[in-house]
Amino acid sequence: VIINAAGPHSTRISELAGVADKSRITTRVIRHEYVRLPRPERSGPDEPDFITFDNDIGSYTRPDLGNTILAGSEGTEVEGEITADPDDFDRNLSNKVLEPIYRLAQRMPTLGIPNSPSGIVDLWDVSDDWIPIYDRSDLPGFYLAVGTSGNQFKTAPAVGELMAELVIACEAGQDHERDPVQFHLSRIGRTINLVFFSRNRAVNSTSSFSVLA
Repeated sequence: VIINAAGPHSTRISELAGVADKSRITTRVIRHEYVRLPRPERSGPDEPDFITFDNDIGSYTRPDLGNTILAGSEGTEVEGEITADPDDFDRNLSNKVLEPIYRLAQRMPTLGIPNSPSGIVDLWDVSDDWIPIYDRSDLPGFYLAVGTSGNQFKTAPAVGELMAELVIACEAGQDHERDPVQFHLSRIGRTINLVFFSRNRAVNSTSSFSVLA
């Protein structure tokens, strides 16, 4: 059994396995920039850190080290996408990183914007509808955990259990195409029909088509 969870390199791994063109939902690699900014002044010493997602302006923030916040775009069409080679891409911040920050400053008037921004440049692997693929493939014993964009690291523990149950069920002979595996979330008492993450699903029109999926 092999689980392809290679992130930005996952398409190349699927190509080696001969299944990259066998799925209805495809994935692509895009370059993403985050900028590190001084944390806006606290209203009091006990004010908690916060995470923001603002769909109207397409920007988000989260706390980072050294009394800073990390901010970036949700992956909206405003900035456009830059597809990338996972083995050869530009790791330098571009001027595009400032656009979501200027929008963010309209929400946070005390936000400081440095003259020389610093941050992180890396890659997302995203699916056609920005919802991941957690599924078997057309190759027996080869499974897919791909198209995870910039958010699925937060669900990694649950996804590990999900993939384990999927593999166990399929290797035991369950026909996941006709009888989809049901994954139970024990902590919240809910069950997910894994057809939602199928490689052969239709594009989900209710998706945000951004990193919020």
